Formats: sequence, structure tokens, C-alpha cells
Amino acid sequence: MKISAFFVLYVAVVVSATALVYSQHLQRRYFVELQSLQENGAQLETEWEQLLLEESAWSNQARIEQIANNKLGMHLVKHSDVVMLEIKNQ
Repeated sequence: MKISAFFVLYVAVVVSATALVYSQHLQRRYFVELQSLQENGAQLETEWEQLLLEESAWSNQARIEQIANNKLGMHLVKHSDVVMLEIKNQ
């Protein structure tokens, strides 16, 4: 009877130790994955900031006016070129 009780306790200790080692292994693996994802997130955030700067440079009002003037032949309307039309209700 004593031997079977010790055997049960021995098996319980071995199973518990194996479960502990396995859970520590999983914790380490998940921690490495977390660090990798955080690093990836930081890189994406840096890229996002660069894209925002690029967008603001491309949408600069002076640049848009210059392109409209040089490439499209557009210009600002002079006050003397404005014609006002009057619509009469019938």
C-alpha cells in the first residue's frame, strides 16, 4: 500500500515538473514573439510618421500652385477677369 502511494506521488511530481518546464518554455517563446511584434510595431510607427511628413510635403499649397502654374498653365483669376451674371426669376 505504501509503495503505490509513493508511486502515485512520484508520478504526480514528475507530471507537475514536466508541466512547469513546458509552461516556462511557452512563456519564453511568447515573450520572444511579443518583443518581435513590439519591434515591428515601432518600425511601422516610424514608417507612418515618415509617410505623414511626405504627405504634408506633397500637399504644400505653394507646391500645388507652382505645379498648376507651370505644368497645367493655370493661374489665379484677376479681379478684372471676373464676370458677374445676374439671373432673373421669370
